Amino acid sequence: MKNNSLTIAGLMSGTSMDGLDCCIAKVAINKNWDFNYEIIATKSFDFNFNVRAKICENLGETQISNIALLDDFMGETFLNLSKDFLSSYKFDAISIHGQTIHHRDKVKTIQVGNPFYLGSFFKVPVVYNFREKDIDAGGNGAPLMPFLDWLLFKNSKENVFTINLGGISNLTFIPKGGIRKNVIGFDMGPGMCLSDQYMRNFFNKKYDDYGRLASKGKVIEKLLDKLMNNEFFYKKPPKSTSVENFSENYMSEILNEFNEINKFDFLRTLVNFTCRCIEQNISLYTNLNSNKDKIFLSGGGSKNITLVNDLKEMISPRIENFNYNGINVDNKEAFLMCLLGYTCVMKIPNNISSVTGASRELVCGEIYE
Repeated sequence: MKNNSLTIAGLMSGTSMDGLDCCIAKVAINKNWDFNYEIIATKSFDFNFNVRAKICENLGETQISNIALLDDFMGETFLNLSKDFLSSYKFDAISIHGQTIHHRDKVKTIQVGNPFYLGSFFKVPVVYNFREKDIDAGGNGAPLMPFLDWLLFKNSKENVFTINLGGISNLTFIPKGGIRKNVIGFDMGPGMCLSDQYMRNFFNKKYDDYGRLASKGKVIEKLLDKLMNNEFFYKKPPKSTSVENFSENYMSEILNEFNEINKFDFLRTLVNFTCRCIEQNISLYTNLNSNKDKIFLSGGGSKNITLVNDLKEMISPRIENFNYNGINVDNKEAFLMCLLGYTCVMKIPNNISSVTGASRELVCGEIYE
């Protein structure tokens, strides 16, 4: 590795709200944007029922006193989950995303997880709050993943599409030639948040393992039409959203209207809905050549075979799960945090203004020391 490298511990709690992903990696970027990295270790920790319930009941919260309590609670939770794992390694800094509880494009974003707890225990700088400066510069503050995708594929001789299937689905398009200002990236709608929510409420499971239960149902077109009747899916990029827009209240309204549908058909339709949102956005806002372009899937939803089969049928049979030089569907988001932490410490611009709509490229993140 180059002498400008740092070892960063990255912690990611994403829109699926199901746990904490950790990655320890050595990262280096030089003035020519040559990108080198080595993944040292990764591990994931599930949230217990109490942690997840606290997050869910605070989605959309803007009351300062309530946010402060949750900020401390999640900061302590991140430390308690990760400290035994992290204590086995040496690193220069910790980089945390925090748990998103509120997000409005170009207006406000809130991630909770007070860096004080990790910083006090490990005695290293903690990098956090990666979205706010982009919003201050007129951007959406999201999505963050296109920066990593651009670094990985900027020298590709093919167009590259990456689809991330977390709680929310998002897209990155890196045109061959890799010019930064030509990168497109945006949130497309629900990833797994609705089907996971339905699984918890009607099957008493965290998620549908490999999409087996959804495969037992059939798509109900009238329910699908209702779900697709949402202006966000037809809004031009830049755009982003959050699970607070697809919460229990959103689901309750749908359930009340379609309470006669059996649970396997309902689940199957929710999975197909995720696919339709993705297909709709790709066809409206990109020029995908399904016979030539590379298309990668990442995130937990990439393991849902029913959804993947839908995507292969509707978008391209050439879709494959992300596995690139040690970065895979399980560690990609946590590794992104290593990269963002590194670039913040080294004062390297780490947003992509063509993706977020910000007025300029800038160094996002704050450092707690």
